[in-house]
Amino acid sequence: MISKYLYLVSSTKSQITIFILLNICGLIFFLLPHNIFSNMLDLELFYSKENVVENFSAMGPEGRSIYVLSSLLIDTVYPILYLSLFLGAYFKLFRSSKVILFFPVTAFSFDILENLQITRLNLNFPNINEAHVYLSSMTTSLKWIAIAITVLVLIYGIIKRRKI
Repeated sequence: MISKYLYLVSSTKSQITIFILLNICGLIFFLLPHNIFSNMLDLELFYSKENVVENFSAMGPEGRSIYVLSSLLIDTVYPILYLSLFLGAYFKLFRSSKVILFFPVTAFSFDILENLQITRLNLNFPNINEAHVYLSSMTTSLKWIAIAITVLVLIYGIIKRRKI
């Protein structure tokens, strides 16, 4: 079953479709009202309780409600799309090594965990504690580190393939 999925997402047609859908999701995030995009914790690297209070306050109650929905809906679709895009590209580049698929799956896992933690922060706002903010921030940071590693491995694979 996983092999069928990898063959599907590695086709050029699928890669283009996923890329387009990924950009549509990104545009939806960008167009969210109440300054949500500019205050999304998902986009930060290491944040504190003060950052959370400042960002959530800037969104206001309506913005926070929309942020919760977007975190649970759009920001679940978004990681599925980038996971599929990365897995397809990795499958093309590193067909002989399935272990390498660990990198995009790790980024995806941290992203989903991050969404749940940010939603929890949002739902408990303004009664949030430092420990939960710290865990949420670490998950966000680990997501970005995993994404950076995933992209670097992808670049390495592209360069290696071009030299052959």
